[in-house]
Amino acid sequence: MKPAEVEKQIKSGDAAPLYLLEGDDLHGRHDLALTFAALVDEGLQAFNVQSFYANEATSAGARDELIGAILSTARTLPMMAPKRVLIVHEAERLLSPRKAKDDESEPASSATAGDRKRRKSLTPSEELEQYFEAPEPMTTLVFVAGDLDGNRRLVKLLRRQAVVVDCGSLESPADASKWLQKRLEKDNLTMEPRAVSLLLATTGLSLGRIRAEVEKLVLYAAGEKVVTARHVAELVQPSEEPAEGPAGGMAVREGNTRRALEEIAALWDAGAPYLPILGQVRWAAGQLRPEDRAKRALELVLQTDLAMKSSVGEPRYLLERLVIELCGGR
Repeated sequence: MKPAEVEKQIKSGDAAPLYLLEGDDLHGRHDLALTFAALVDEGLQAFNVQSFYANEATSAGARDELIGAILSTARTLPMMAPKRVLIVHEAERLLSPRKAKDDESEPASSATAGDRKRRKSLTPSEELEQYFEAPEPMTTLVFVAGDLDGNRRLVKLLRRQAVVVDCGSLESPADASKWLQKRLEKDNLTMEPRAVSLLLATTGLSLGRIRAEVEKLVLYAAGEKVVTARHVAELVQPSEEPAEGPAGGMAVREGNTRRALEEIAALWDAGAPYLPILGQVRWAAGQLRPEDRAKRALELVLQTDLAMKSSVGEPRYLLERLVIELCGGR
């Protein structure tokens, strides 16, 4: 299913009990997940809409506790509302953790009476499997995930039982062109047809890659009205980047100061212009949560850009100072 189809379901109020939002467009996954809150009246969302963050479960024990909390909340009746909405962010950490030692055999198709009698001895993962097979109809449980290991038992079962939403690709160049023009309107920009073709020739229809490149192009074309083929040719490189964004930007988003500074230094030493490097930092700033933190981060990026253009300080120093500040000084 495509995001637009899910948005129609949400507007109609006819949502399924299980969803899996996956794909390489982190921003798109996050924004779509937030729309599920509309299933509950705004005045009742505080009681019936809850988010969980699987990246905070850094050990097997913490992961088990998180599963227990999710299941307990999912089985709680909504308060004065027809639906309870639960959103599990960074769900790949829960569904396919790198260091887990789960048995990866195929799950049973349904729980037997004997299984129910032995419920107390089930592991948290097994309880989650049972929930996938028989989810609560008055709860909509949404898993928001990046790269998932398709061989994992939990992943296989969730994909079988849930509404799976592709948040990673566009269907055609025409769809990509429409998305680009809509995105650029936010910055009062347009993109000439040749520029669109050149960009898609480099990125393909991967929405995550397109979004990352557009964020850099917006900064690169600041002060102009049209993103041209020249902008794309000068800025967008035909090289593979991490699925969710540029390496330097990913490090900033994760708050990893050391790795972010190393990535910035590598680009600088290789002779990259400062604007594309700043574009990576701007991309990361837009990914930060909560939104007020992202807004402040984008303001700092703009201030740094103006300082560079005004020769207030040495560009590399200004970039490094910005990175350290966005990473929280860690």
